[in-house]
Amino acid sequence: LPVTAVLALTTPVAVTFDAVAGFAYVAAISMFLGFFPWYAGLARGGIARAGQTQLTQPLLTLVWAWVLMGERFGPATVAAALAVLVCVAITQRART
Repeated sequence: LPVTAVLALTTPVAVTFDAVAGFAYVAAISMFLGFFPWYAGLARGGIARAGQTQLTQPLLTLVWAWVLMGERFGPATVAAALAVLVCVAITQRART
């Protein structure tokens, strides 16, 4: 926090349309509109089971980055994503 405070006081602020639009998207769409489906899913699937699916978000982020933006990933990234997926699958099988 001290470093952030110093940087906030010494760095000029550039408020651009892109920055405001990005902030508005995160505030309105991601937070508020995502809130309702997430908690509806928790209610339907149970907190323990649905909470485990949240662990797949890094993998899904990589997949969407590849599909939508053409991102390329190295072997370490792919191995880590697969390890997360295997761990989630193991926990799901243990609960059933």
